[in-house]
Amino acid sequence: MANFKKIAALGLAAIMGLSTLTACGKGGSSDTTQGGSTVETKHHKIGVGLYTDSGKAVEAIKAYLDGISKTVDCEFSYTTLSTYDEATNLTEVQNLISSGCEGIILTADMGTTSIIKECAEANVYVAGFLCDFNQSMFTAHEEVFENEYFLGTVCDGWADATPYGEQVADEVIKNGYKSVGVIVFPEYAYPNQTVVAKAFTDKINEYNKTADQKITVKEPTVLNFAPLDATYFSENADIDCLFSVAAGASFVYPQMVAANRTDIKLYTSGFEGTEDVENFGANGNGAFRGTMCSAPEAIAYPLCLLIDKLNGTVYKDLPATERVDCQPIIILSDDDLNKVKEKSLYFSADYKDALITGEDIVNMCASYNADATYAQLVEKLQHLGVNDL
Repeated sequence: MANFKKIAALGLAAIMGLSTLTACGKGGSSDTTQGGSTVETKHHKIGVGLYTDSGKAVEAIKAYLDGISKTVDCEFSYTTLSTYDEATNLTEVQNLISSGCEGIILTADMGTTSIIKECAEANVYVAGFLCDFNQSMFTAHEEVFENEYFLGTVCDGWADATPYGEQVADEVIKNGYKSVGVIVFPEYAYPNQTVVAKAFTDKINEYNKTADQKITVKEPTVLNFAPLDATYFSENADIDCLFSVAAGASFVYPQMVAANRTDIKLYTSGFEGTEDVENFGANGNGAFRGTMCSAPEAIAYPLCLLIDKLNGTVYKDLPATERVDCQPIIILSDDDLNKVKEKSLYFSADYKDALITGEDIVNMCASYNADATYAQLVEKLQHLGVNDL
């Protein structure tokens, strides 16, 4: 991530380990009912490299893939990727290939050039999810985006996530906070966090030009994949608000509690569904005021592309390899939170709450529906936010 997966990282220094879930039995094909008619699907094994091995997002992703597996006639094997170790990621992908995976979905852009070469030699296709593949896009475009074995990626929200930084700035201005700390992960791993932090600061600075009571924004503090240092609060005793673009629930809030500073209002990214829910807005100590994450259903994008490619079919309107946005889940009020708690797959990890069903995916595959279009697939990703619940 370069993109908002990276912003929404839930426990970033990934613990390596390989776990496999077989979601449906072996076989060449099966019949799926779609719109009252029967569609013959082909069986495929897809590897999924996740950016961490636990957390709300991982639980929801696995529950979703388990829920659709029979309908889309795919089994899914999981591994955990590293956000900083290229060799680890190459090894994990090699393991997926050795286990019989025909396609692989990656959520991290680390070692991608080597991975694509390995997959091309094995005739295995790759697509991205929850990652904008920023490094590949700008420093290895030919090797990755122009390689026939890389099919594209769907970002963790917006590739340009500046709107979230601006929305948080609006909240800070509206609520009258006066001194704000900013926290990010290292730019080499998550460049988009720096972009979001800048968008936030720029909007506050614009407000300050005409404001009677100016808002102070601290220089960003960089977390090297470790919790916020305990001295932060004594060194910044004046702050009344924190914008931790880095995963605040994991890396900042526990330190706020330890320092007895839950009076600070926290805007962040990622969603754990525990302390952040219990202490959001009118709940508990009210420390959490905003967060952003992405719907697990967005994995429909790489999955449709992989299924069609493996079936030897492509959309008639398929463009050159792209990275596309999806509508993020942005929670900035108690009403937003209640919608997510009551209706979202992300929170419940229950397939019945999915905004994109297995039948939808089959219907969006050109190999199973001659009328399916790439444009329709991309449009589906724009309806995964709070207002769609």
